[in-house]
Amino acid sequence: MDKKGFTMIEVLVSMSITAVLVISVYVSFSGILTGRSKIREITERERRIYFALEVIRNDLRNAFLTLNKGVPEETHKTVFVSVEDDPVTHLTFTSINHVRMQAGIKQSDQTEIEYYGDNVDGENVLFRRESLWIDEYPEKGGNVYPVFKGFKKLSFEYWNSVTNEWMTEWDSESAENMNVLPPKVKITLIAKEGTSGEEDYRIETVVNIKMQRALSF
Repeated sequence: MDKKGFTMIEVLVSMSITAVLVISVYVSFSGILTGRSKIREITERERRIYFALEVIRNDLRNAFLTLNKGVPEETHKTVFVSVEDDPVTHLTFTSINHVRMQAGIKQSDQTEIEYYGDNVDGENVLFRRESLWIDEYPEKGGNVYPVFKGFKKLSFEYWNSVTNEWMTEWDSESAENMNVLPPKVKITLIAKEGTSGEEDYRIETVVNIKMQRALSF
């Protein structure tokens, strides 16, 4: 009885079909993995963006001024001073948003906070400085740490309830805004989508300040 096998042409055709199927499956799974990686990248980036914005919102929400300079000499000074700058509006203020990390530690809720930006290794970085003690030098002291990086611009605007318009600068020591805080602050972040060439996107949020007038104690 004759034994019939596969011809060379049949073998080549089978191998070609198998190769096409394998390549198709590989391309499909590769696309899925790339998509998942991209989604994770965007999700992680948005998480860091909204975490940074929430930190800023909490600081601003609890901003305060006081007329009490300390006795017997002026030992502490509260301010809310903002100057336009790039890539971050330079903002220095006092807040009652300090979080004590250890039980029984001798720290109050009052704190000096400063936000500013710098370019580090080709990336814009948002820095936050916090001093646990309010002294006569609100623009100095404390510890500095990066909050967020890889954005294009972060700006603050301040609502003027007299003129009913947003202002790009504010100074609680000026004649116009002496011992007064803005009722609300608009935060605008122009962030980069990622590393794949997508368009930048803009995030805006408005926070209301609880205590707008200087305290007398």
